Amino acid sequence: MSVTAIIPVRSLTDGKTRLAPVLETIERYTLNARFLSHILGVTSALSIRTMVVSRCEEARKIAQDFGVKSLFENTSDGLNSALYRASMVARARGAARILVLPADLPLVRGDDLNSLILRAGRAGSAIAPDRLRKGTNALCLPAGNSFRFRFGMGSFFLHQKEARKIGLDMVVIRSASLAFDVDSPSDFCQLQSIERDSPGRKLTKGLGQK
Repeated sequence: MSVTAIIPVRSLTDGKTRLAPVLETIERYTLNARFLSHILGVTSALSIRTMVVSRCEEARKIAQDFGVKSLFENTSDGLNSALYRASMVARARGAARILVLPADLPLVRGDDLNSLILRAGRAGSAIAPDRLRKGTNALCLPAGNSFRFRFGMGSFFLHQKEARKIGLDMVVIRSASLAFDVDSPSDFCQLQSIERDSPGRKLTKGLGQK
């Protein structure tokens, strides 16, 4: 089954402002760029066609470096409208399903995405919440249908409500790696601790020396 991953990205410079107590502006830029490169590396390794949705020129340049297409996010329409357009574009390019992922999933691996895609295929669609079970950290559903994206406050509940509204079965995926995102200083410090005890690439390397 053809799947297209859609990755919305805010400004690499202006994103993650809540990390200001522990990271300088240039460090937040570096972290955001590393997060994007990480998730693009994961989708590329799975040979999943990927599209970055962003108005940030630097983010679109990183996408280009990975051989990934990008879609400009029109600021007047907002993220959810941009994602709907991206879903329609993905379907026009042959995708049967889309997988919407934020860039800041530092622990996610290919097996996590494969499992989610398979379960979405069986159920109709799949959603993975954040650790607080309020936000949406992954969403897999048929491409180009009438589903309206509800990213923002309470999106985990709102996306399930939208699925019920259009008669789309949606399974909830409970995954520690998909649930872990970095929004606060404590999240960043936890990621640092995880990376100290783990082999492999360190997304926080050299950061957070305030």
